[in-house]
Amino acid sequence: RIAKEGGLPIASGENLHTIYEFTHMIEHGAIAFPEPDVSNCGGITNWMRVAKLAYAHHLPVTTHGVHELHLHLLAAIPNPSYLEVHSFGLERFITNPPVLRAGVMTPSHAPGHGVLFDWDALAEFRING
Repeated sequence: RIAKEGGLPIASGENLHTIYEFTHMIEHGAIAFPEPDVSNCGGITNWMRVAKLAYAHHLPVTTHGVHELHLHLLAAIPNPSYLEVHSFGLERFITNPPVLRAGVMTPSHAPGHGVLFDWDALAEFRING
């Protein structure tokens, strides 16, 4: 109802966990920008499933948090929109943090998700046992 009567496009989904929840919201016209969060929705495979569902409904995908990973995911789909960038990213824990210049962030060329961890910076969080 909010999407239909509010007059503004709605982005939502950062706290959804399954493709079924996204399907319900999308098929009922409740959102204009599905916003899956790879850390909440079951990982990269499920994130890509949400993006495919959104594409089938002609909707662009936006992101929530973990911009270091979402940057690569948006680059891999035909229907990207906005990349949400948090001020509390992983920059201090990775060797190749993405750089934002003039409103554009470019993914690294490192393999996989592109994030290279700085294991020395993470040492203080290591649990031995």
